[in-house]
Amino acid sequence: MNIAQSIQQIQSREEVVTDLFYDIFLDRHPEVREFFVGVNLHHQAVVLRMMLMVIERHYQQETPVIREYLKVLGHRHEERKIPIAHYPAFCDCLLDTLGRFHGVDWSKDLERDWRLAIESATAAMLQGYSGSAAY
Repeated sequence: MNIAQSIQQIQSREEVVTDLFYDIFLDRHPEVREFFVGVNLHHQAVVLRMMLMVIERHYQQETPVIREYLKVLGHRHEERKIPIAHYPAFCDCLLDTLGRFHGVDWSKDLERDWRLAIESATAAMLQGYSGSAAY
């Protein structure tokens, strides 16, 4: 399985990945719960599924528009006062979630591709934390 096939499976199963992710993330890192107060988790799940598609697309074929979108998203996180220090925990929980979701189809190659994809997207998002007047 490659990352493109992975994202197709994820999208075909709707909430499975996102529900699992939020269970894992919020359980392991209760300190992030404050950022979800008043957040509709059903809507957030849709955003996460879309974000997984953006991450995969950014990894497969980086484009200026996706990179800029990721910067804007990072800036939005900065405005919500989400500390950069939470990103590694998010990434680790997301990788764990993807591994659990894919089960026997999860391989070292697929894990590597997702890790690289998430790290690349995260790097672009962190550029949005610059405080630039453009955002």
